[in-house]
Amino acid sequence: MHPEDSDLERELAQLSQLRRRATPVAFDAGFADRVMTRVRDERLGGHGLPWVFARVAPLAAAAALLLAVLNLSDTAASGTSVVDRLIGLPPVTLDAAYSFDSEVAMLTGVDQ
Repeated sequence: MHPEDSDLERELAQLSQLRRRATPVAFDAGFADRVMTRVRDERLGGHGLPWVFARVAPLAAAAALLLAVLNLSDTAASGTSVVDRLIGLPPVTLDAAYSFDSEVAMLTGVDQ
């Protein structure tokens, strides 16, 4: 048996003893009851995603409806479809495609 083996075994025994002392044996009394009470309170309190959705969804729907009405009223006689007018898409023409291409080239500094 080498002296290195006994040193290694002694060190492993010390580490094992430290680990056993460092880990708790069990949770405090009443831990499960406290956790379940908190979970039940959060469910009943309505916190979380459903609570946020219930407050934000009506505002988001109202904003979308307002934008759709504004888009329809501003583009009443433009000759585009109702869906394009609701979303606010500009009419697709050859001039619009070339102007977009030239804007991209101007912003990026790349000549075509």
